[in-house]
Amino acid sequence: MTEAVAPPDEPVAEEAPVVPTRRLLVFLVGGMPAAAEMDTVREIVPSLPVTRLPGAPATVSGLINLRGTIVTVLDAGTYLGRSPWRRWGGLILLASYGERIIGLGIDDVRDIHDAAEDQFGAAPADAPPGVRGVVDIGNERALLLDVQAIVREVLGQREGG
Repeated sequence: MTEAVAPPDEPVAEEAPVVPTRRLLVFLVGGMPAAAEMDTVREIVPSLPVTRLPGAPATVSGLINLRGTIVTVLDAGTYLGRSPWRRWGGLILLASYGERIIGLGIDDVRDIHDAAEDQFGAAPADAPPGVRGVVDIGNERALLLDVQAIVREVLGQREGG
């Protein structure tokens, strides 16, 4: 009769806990870093000629004709109390808003980043509605924007308001 030899007990490496992450688009608004959840972003397009709407609040840049669709473009820089959106040389982040497409004027796109939940913090006390919080990306802190909330806030304003 032969005896079975069991392999020696090897220490099992403990797996690191899985930390949930969120996929973010990182961009610049008014010269500062900002981010939005990737699932809210449809497309980024170069700046197009904007038709200003008389009586619209400063946060509404105007309208563009995007492949036959009229799109309202909001000025993210002005909304955040930063420098206004550079219409020439800037970009337009397109997002769905119900059945419509809304544009958000931004300065530039940085990168797509997967951020772990422990990289997020509360929004600054003086942040406007639509700023969900902050997120640490590399050595920078970016405002986490809720594009849908910004659209609701801006489009809910009365003329001149």
